[in-house]
Amino acid sequence: MIVTDEQNEQEDDTVKVFVSDNSGPEKYVCCFFEDDGETGYLYVSDRSARKVVKHLQLYANAQELNVREEDVRVGWASDGLKCGVVIWSGLRGVIDLENGDVAAFITSRNTPPLKDPKWLSGFDELLDDSTAS
Repeated sequence: MIVTDEQNEQEDDTVKVFVSDNSGPEKYVCCFFEDDGETGYLYVSDRSARKVVKHLQLYANAQELNVREEDVRVGWASDGLKCGVVIWSGLRGVIDLENGDVAAFITSRNTPPLKDPKWLSGFDELLDDSTAS
């Protein structure tokens, strides 16, 4: 799903925001991915404070990578403590609310996704959904 920024007075077709409908822990209800035409970031927002509380940069060359809506899936791990983004069928970034962040910084379409079972744990459904689409 692409969400437009209602506070932005100018229309900018280069900004793409992908929102997960899955909820995480009670306080952190939304994880989302944004490509602003230059960079790609994964975010976790706090519903009560109405602000981003964690973010993770995944790439800095958006125009070269040309990430499209159908390339991206965001969601929570089964434990509800990790938010992840799948791009091109591979887990590319994780925000772990308890233990820190990790990312496979993407420099090209050939950059390998995260492989460590520690980070893949709990994302089976998200990874399965991404390969089915």
